[in-house]
Amino acid sequence: MGGDAAVTLETVQAAALADAVADAESIRTAARNHARQISAHARGEAAALIAQRRVATERLVDLHRRERLARARADARATVLQAQRSVLVEAIAAAHTAARRLVGDPRYELLLERLVADAQQRLAAAGEVQVIPVAQGGMIVRAGSREIDCSLHAQVDRWLEALASELETLWADA
Repeated sequence: MGGDAAVTLETVQAAALADAVADAESIRTAARNHARQISAHARGEAAALIAQRRVATERLVDLHRRERLARARADARATVLQAQRSVLVEAIAAAHTAARRLVGDPRYELLLERLVADAQQRLAAAGEVQVIPVAQGGMIVRAGSREIDCSLHAQVDRWLEALASELETLWADA
């Protein structure tokens, strides 16, 4: 009987050990499968996060590119406006210089006569007309409370104002 008990004990131990090995293998397989699932899920989340970051980065790069382009356009426009302003300032100065040179021109007296005649006609209804010479050329014509500035400086400024819309059209087409 003693021998049978030992065999039975060994058989029981062997069976328990086989069950333990099978359980351990089952747990190990389940753990590997679970680890693979977690790893696959983590890779999927990482890929999705990378894709989101890539899209956000591309948007940011595009935004910066558009901002740089807008800034470059604004700078170019400012440069063009500054150049136009410079040309206009030079043209105004040249026109005023040319007008002052008219004082020595033989046609200057004819210009003054025409300006006075026009101003007298326009101011006749306002009373007695006064013609006041201006040192830089031209004159101021007054009648009552009305006055017309016929100085060369004012004539040039009026001509330039009339020309301004033409300049804007020319510059817009350029």
